[in-house]
Amino acid sequence: MSALAAMTFAHPWLLLGLAVLPVIWLLLRATPPAPEFVSFPPARLIFDMARTDETPARTPWWLLLLRLLIAALIVIALARPVINPGSSFDGSGPVVLIVDDGWAAAQHWDAQVESMTDIARRARRQDRNVVMLRTARPVDNTAPIARLGTAEEALASIGGMVPRAWAPDRAAAITALGDLTLPGSANVYWLSDGVASDADADLIETARRLGGLTVLRRDPVSSVMLVRPPASSGTRLEVAVERDSSAQEERLALRATGAGGGVLFRRDVVFAPGERSVTFSEDLPLEAMNAIERVEVEGRQSAGTVSLIDSGLRRFRVGLAGAQTQDQAQPLLADLYFLKRALQPFAELREGSISDLLDTALSIMMLPDVGRWVDGDRLRLADWIEKGGVLVRFAGPKLADNASDLVPVDLRSGGRSLEGTMSWAEPARLAAFPDNSPFAGLAIPRDVTIQRQVLAEPTLDLPERTWASLVDGTPLVTAERRGDGWLVLFHTTANTGWSNLPISGLFVEMLRRLSSLSVGISADSSDTQRLLAAQSALDGLGRRSEPRIGTRPLAEADLATMRVGPDHPPGLYGEDPTLRALNVGSAAPPPEPLAALPGGVVQGVTGATPERDLGPWLLVSALVLLLADALIALALRGMLNMRRLAHALPLMLAAGLLVPSDVRAQDAEAGVDPGVIDAALNTRLAYVLTGDERVDRMSAAGMFGLSEMMRARTSVEPDTPVALDVERDELIFYPLVYWPMVASQPALSDEAIRRLDRYLKTGGVVLFDTRDAGGPQLGRSQTSPGTARLRQLLARVDIGPLELVKEGHVLTRSFYLTQSFPGRYPSDRVWVEQLNARANDGVSPLLIGGADWAAAWAMDRDGRPVAALSGGNRRQREMAFRFGINLVMYALTGNYKSDQVHLPAILDRLGQ
Repeated sequence: MSALAAMTFAHPWLLLGLAVLPVIWLLLRATPPAPEFVSFPPARLIFDMARTDETPARTPWWLLLLRLLIAALIVIALARPVINPGSSFDGSGPVVLIVDDGWAAAQHWDAQVESMTDIARRARRQDRNVVMLRTARPVDNTAPIARLGTAEEALASIGGMVPRAWAPDRAAAITALGDLTLPGSANVYWLSDGVASDADADLIETARRLGGLTVLRRDPVSSVMLVRPPASSGTRLEVAVERDSSAQEERLALRATGAGGGVLFRRDVVFAPGERSVTFSEDLPLEAMNAIERVEVEGRQSAGTVSLIDSGLRRFRVGLAGAQTQDQAQPLLADLYFLKRALQPFAELREGSISDLLDTALSIMMLPDVGRWVDGDRLRLADWIEKGGVLVRFAGPKLADNASDLVPVDLRSGGRSLEGTMSWAEPARLAAFPDNSPFAGLAIPRDVTIQRQVLAEPTLDLPERTWASLVDGTPLVTAERRGDGWLVLFHTTANTGWSNLPISGLFVEMLRRLSSLSVGISADSSDTQRLLAAQSALDGLGRRSEPRIGTRPLAEADLATMRVGPDHPPGLYGEDPTLRALNVGSAAPPPEPLAALPGGVVQGVTGATPERDLGPWLLVSALVLLLADALIALALRGMLNMRRLAHALPLMLAAGLLVPSDVRAQDAEAGVDPGVIDAALNTRLAYVLTGDERVDRMSAAGMFGLSEMMRARTSVEPDTPVALDVERDELIFYPLVYWPMVASQPALSDEAIRRLDRYLKTGGVVLFDTRDAGGPQLGRSQTSPGTARLRQLLARVDIGPLELVKEGHVLTRSFYLTQSFPGRYPSDRVWVEQLNARANDGVSPLLIGGADWAAAWAMDRDGRPVAALSGGNRRQREMAFRFGINLVMYALTGNYKSDQVHLPAILDRLGQ
């Protein structure tokens, strides 16, 4: 009864149609007699038949009630019954909706939209206009505007409304309300985000002048959360999360993601009753620490629950001290040449003299061969190290002949040579790194050798200070803790004069590990005049997007105190590799709950009792009953045997949804697979099973992700991807087949080769992926396992010569304009068959690469990336999807985009 009491009708006058039900009752009763079927007897029997009086056949009373119920349901459905419609509006003025649409409201946005929609629908039923006022400033940073319109216009505006990434400006909203001139007394609703501000009391007072005020807030069992920018100490990550309520226990999950959206870790965090802030901390490997790009609260879509990370949690500014003349004359012999190339991927580099570099804020200083100190450089360096600096020195002829006192261990004069005609030794290899070394766990290439080194004097603490050594036990890298900083010495040169270590990948990883010793540089030590342009931005729901045109650059020194807003939305600013993050939590005040409301203000909860329109459900019920009535009528006329139908229905369903058995028998005799019809009627992408479970799972996720992206961005709507066994499955139904190469894949039979050859010659397209980062080395003797397996396969298939995709190829413009084809690995190399424009519609039947595209396309059912990418380009996954879409369109449309009719449009997109 309570549900019926909370029901109203959008069109109550249509209920007058229920008065027609008695007429329908009489019409249904006035039915002619049912026909009687009698077998014709011999003529003599006709005279003996007794005459019977014909009486009208009557419809059963229960069938009459069923039909009356159908009519009543249709009438009531057209009257649009609504449950929980809300009370009628007071006064005669419009409805005023004041909507907080900042980052705090985004955390409960669905409930807020539901309440806005319910109020607008009530206004439509009661023929009231609606004033919409969004309290967060628009993206052009103009003041909020109160807009008066119809309820239909308000519903359309609500449907396209998304929260903004900055806090509401309630002071400006007060001005907008004060400028309103409304007819009659209004009904004012403030949909608050629940977070207090200095202008709340004035906003309530101004709103109450317009009419009765109702404040709707979120459910009190859920709080607003704010993630502060993470901090780190060495490899320890600390993340502080704050909330505006402390009454109850609350659980959340923190998630850290890296490049491309791959999840690096997920941890549960609990707010105890009474706690307003909780700090999560955990020790992470250096690689994981530097790979983190985003920390967020899982399940809370908001810019306030996301913290973007700049340059791997810390900014490393490395000073390179050394002579510049040799760098210009013979760069390959210079000490700084290899250091710069090893450090560029993860550090900001500064070059100059020792004194000039010490005048700037540095994390680490790299100091090649120095014999004697100039002026007061030594004292300043020692003081800088004591305060937390990291000095990394390299040996050389000067240090060997004139041992310095600013070294971690005592050195012998001269040095040891392990090569040359006068040497009795051979170049030495590196020994495994000890457990106390930051290099522990790094793989040591066998081809890295040391020809010369500076020797250390044996002391009792030498093993503790040795971080790397040669196989004979002599130190290669030693270090000493001094104050808050470190002094590190490589006992060989920074160039290739004494070893080939500087040209190895091991050298890069060793320098990257040394960066963990630094405490980084603080924002107040940055260049105060340096302006940073926006590179990416977050919307109100915490989703990454391109910065809008008009986003202003900001000074690097203002990052710590800058509050996000329309001019400076949260996002990444600057340039790689020194991007800086501006987050909502960087300078936002701690969230405080909304103060107690004054008397006379009605309070409510957003999304608590949403209204429900029963009209569609009643119409569906009437349709079902109408079908039941038709079956009953057939049964009463003897045209439907219910008993036989009850027995036959399960058999028909088991036989395949009423498919004639003779047709299925003919298909079976012809050898047609049951899935052939489905494959022919639905467009699907396919991938080849390799027998490697890990690779096959990634292929399935990759083709699913590409299919979803095709559905979202193009008019092509592929069905679920299909896994193919080349030995038994037919390929001809699939426009594109993805084939990853694995060394363990068994050789194909002659029948499979013929099937593949026929598919390639009849319009099919196969993408062969060797998954070896650098792409297939088709013309070289030294090849990867994937390339070797591909060469064995293609040797048995009839294909023409291959060529690299060049600029202007149809594949580079079939949907997007692109010149790169990255996957998990960056790549711009894709091989295709050389064809003239008329052959196979200009489409190469096979494409070959090695970027591991399936890993870049792979996503789970929630649309989240599955695999992390290798490469520093933040748009790498996006470009991989663009290549995939181009590839599918290329397979489906052929050389369509090579027609000259498209040239003007392409030139226009290129801005030429």
